Parts: sequence; C-alpha cells; structure tokens
Amino acid sequence: MINSSTNKTASILFSVLVIILSGCQSIGSKSATVNGVTLSYTVQGEGPPLYLLHGGMESRKSFESQIPVFAQQFTVVAMDSREQGRSGSSDEQISYELMTKDVLALATHLGHQRISIMGLSDGGITALTAAIQYPEAINKLVLLGATFHYNSYPEAVRAFIANYQWDGNTDPAQFPGNFIEHYATGHENLDGFGQLLKEMAVMWTTSPTYTKSDLQKIKAKTLVINGDREDTSLEHVLELYAGIPNAQLFVVPEATHYSLQEKPELINQVAMDFLTK
Repeated sequence: MINSSTNKTASILFSVLVIILSGCQSIGSKSATVNGVTLSYTVQGEGPPLYLLHGGMESRKSFESQIPVFAQQFTVVAMDSREQGRSGSSDEQISYELMTKDVLALATHLGHQRISIMGLSDGGITALTAAIQYPEAINKLVLLGATFHYNSYPEAVRAFIANYQWDGNTDPAQFPGNFIEHYATGHENLDGFGQLLKEMAVMWTTSPTYTKSDLQKIKAKTLVINGDREDTSLEHVLELYAGIPNAQLFVVPEATHYSLQEKPELINQVAMDFLTK
C-alpha cells in the first residue's frame, strides 16, 4: 500500500515534471484530428518522409537523439501514438491496427503517399502491421525490439502484465514508473495512468498474432534491430528476420530493449546507412 505522504510527494514531483516537459516539448508541436483521434506530432527536415513511432506508454521523446540526425536527410515526422504522450484518446480499445490507421491517416493529412517507418517496440509492431496490411504505402522499415506474436514473451511475463494493478509507483527504475516521464508530456496529473496501463496490457497480452506467412507479405526493405539482452528470445528475433523477404539484421551488443537510449550513436549510424542506400 502507498501512504498519503508518498502519494503527496509523487504528486508534487509529477507536477514539477509536467512543468519542465511542457516547456521543453511544446516547441514545434502540431496536432491533427484524423481517424477519430487528435494526434500530436512534430515535423523537421527535408527529404523523403520518415515516421518515428515510439514504444508503448512512451512518447516521441524516446527519439530525441534521433530526430536532429535523421532530419538532415529526411522529413522526420515524430508522432505521439493515440492515448500516449500529447495525443488524445478515444473510446475504442487501443490496438496495433488502430494505430496503423492513425499513422497512415496522418501521412495522408501531410501529403505523404509513401513513407518509411522507424518503430520502437509497439511502434515497430505498428510498422509491421502497416507493411503487412498496406504494403503499397510503406517504403522502408527499421524495427527496434519488435515482435510479430505476443507469445514471444514468456507466459509468466504475460500473466504478470495482465494481472498487474498499479499501486502508485513512480520510480523510473521500476515498471511502470519508467513511463511516468512520457505520460507527463500530455497530462497534468496521474489520475488516468492506471487505467491506460490496463488498456495497454490488454493489447500487449493478446496481440500481435502474425504468422510466418504474414511476414512473407512484406514488400518493404526491412532492417531488424535488437539488443543481445532483449526480453524476448533470440530465436523469435531470428524468425522475424528470416520471415521477412530480403530483410537485414543488426544485433546491438550489450543492449536491452532500450538499446535506442543505450547505444544511440551506433543505432543512428546503422539505421542511416540502411535508409540512405
């Protein structure tokens, strides 16, 4: 149980974090209402469109080390997925299919007929979904820590997530406190955090459910990037890589699911080389 003193301290710290992030992340922020939801995004650079899709319960802040780099070669669209970051919500249960439609609707809104996507975790699964269901709309994919089936995670992990009840923990070193900073970019308090986590857990523990034959439908040139210390097995990563026609694989040494933050320069170099050739 969390006592009232702990709750009060967490509330104060969250309020300070909201003020700081509101000042830092509002620069260049735009919004568009598409597919029944208001999406927050930024656009930087010139060149072919490259969409950056963050991981679950996170925000475009995850790509703060990538945006200025890739903006040198691309029109970089960094968006907050529905119900996350600064983007709005809807009454629909969040899903990869719904987020995919959001991405393509935003691309249409911005006049981009064919896009490349660099997706992290949930963002990578959304990118996979787009490439499978709308192959004509996707040019290249960079998938970071993505899976093609929810059973890639051990049953015990899925059970933990499915039954987890948030107790007010805001410790950034522990689950789900590591998502608090991202949540603060679009909310004034933590009142809806636990409910959003429950909704995300439904998606995480029941999807995606793609097969190897689904992966064969992908026409986009694809780079699969995974840390060698990922939560999912290397076998699943190799199945993903082998299942996508003409895919490339890069395993990041001494990196976890958060390799984007752990080895940003290395990943930037590898991804830029793939995207520009």
